Amino acid sequence: MVGAAWAGPVDMVGFGAPAMGRAGGGLTLSDGAQSVFLNPALLTQMESSQLVVGFTLLRGNMAEAPPVWWDTNRDGVVDDQDSPLQVSVDPDPADALQLALGRPIGKRFGVAFDMMLPVRRMLRIQTYEPSLPTYIIQDNRAQRFDMALGFGWEQLPGISVGGAVEVIARARFTLDTTLDVTVRGAQEGDTNVGALVSELSLDPHTMMLDIVPGLAPVASVNWEVGELIPALRGLAIGSTYRGSTGLPVDVLVDVQANLQATDVGELDPVGTTLMVPIRLDIFDHYVPARWAAGASWTWPEHLRAFVDVRHTWWRPMPLSVAHVIDTSVQSQLLQLPDPTVADGNQLSATLRNTWSLRAGGDAWLPRWQSGGGIGWLQGVVRAGAGYEPSPLVSQQAITSMLDADRLILAAGLGVAHGDPFGLITGPVTWDLHGQVQLLGKGDLPVDTTPYRPGAPVDGGTIPIGGVLWAAGLQWGIDY
Repeated sequence: MVGAAWAGPVDMVGFGAPAMGRAGGGLTLSDGAQSVFLNPALLTQMESSQLVVGFTLLRGNMAEAPPVWWDTNRDGVVDDQDSPLQVSVDPDPADALQLALGRPIGKRFGVAFDMMLPVRRMLRIQTYEPSLPTYIIQDNRAQRFDMALGFGWEQLPGISVGGAVEVIARARFTLDTTLDVTVRGAQEGDTNVGALVSELSLDPHTMMLDIVPGLAPVASVNWEVGELIPALRGLAIGSTYRGSTGLPVDVLVDVQANLQATDVGELDPVGTTLMVPIRLDIFDHYVPARWAAGASWTWPEHLRAFVDVRHTWWRPMPLSVAHVIDTSVQSQLLQLPDPTVADGNQLSATLRNTWSLRAGGDAWLPRWQSGGGIGWLQGVVRAGAGYEPSPLVSQQAITSMLDADRLILAAGLGVAHGDPFGLITGPVTWDLHGQVQLLGKGDLPVDTTPYRPGAPVDGGTIPIGGVLWAAGLQWGIDY
């Protein structure tokens, strides 16, 4: 099992074509209903109801990992009889549908709902094996839905506050099962131990999966400075804080093994029961707490530029690895010592909180008046860049968790025009966006002891690096 997640697709690439075309930045630039994730205080700047629908492709191509040692023939021993295991480290495609709905209420209040829904799966919960090469941030990160509901309220002229909740699922899985094994005594002609097992059956009784919502609160403030200081008209500053949440999965497995022995010498038929309850702790899709601040300057109908800084609290993040936290073996007939079951996934890694940066802007093209049905048409060009450092500082030599700093480059092109059918009063918008994230190149040295599970067969290091990219089209209307 290979996969992990530290946040959703919105944290990875942004939400909405305008923001994604600016490398996920633009904290103080209003994108109407699409501002819920980045800065809900901007919802006060909507002038009419909005509907936005988009589709985004999310792909990745990483440096190929070397073949590693593993018990591929399932004989319980890692040796030359095992074929090397080739692990794919490319993240799965995560194409996603985006939807935004917003509405102003009066002149000083606005509400909106934003959603990004991967079309291949709504949610994937998957742990990873830490000794196998895995890009712990990118692999499973975009494999879940991400949605938020928020509001904005202008309290004073130019000063607005906002709040929202990001929604994520929580899960609990329970499995009760019985394993029946019947063993008979050896008879003439038996040549292996397997011949002594006359009956084997597995009876799963109940399986239950509960999924309930978990909420990450978002609070923001935005100040249009020019409303108070005319000489600074065009300047806006803002800040957003998001709390932490995640997807804890409490796995309860209750196994009852019934053992029956017959035809064993002169012994009467005998039976015993082994009861093995196991509790596993899994934490997936961690959403870290984050504080962001930004500033922008707007020259109406010409240009607007922005710069954002973000501080993300990665340090308390639990790794997406399954841990055995409680188990016991009980028997009615056999006197068993209290077994101490060690967790086979004990690991150690050092994480740090990070600062990241994004900058870019929009440039409006001249408006063109048409004599046709659309009435008018205007284009806008967007661009942005960002730098996202890796929070992974160090790890054990027997683990192969991969990550690197990311350079984000993005661009977008939008067109707005009048409604040719006369059904709505506001513009119709079309937006293209593209984004490339370049992972820094490097090598991860690991313990290369021969036949250690996960050790490179050639005894070398594990290469790090690759490219993530996103591209899509979006359509919207103001009505």
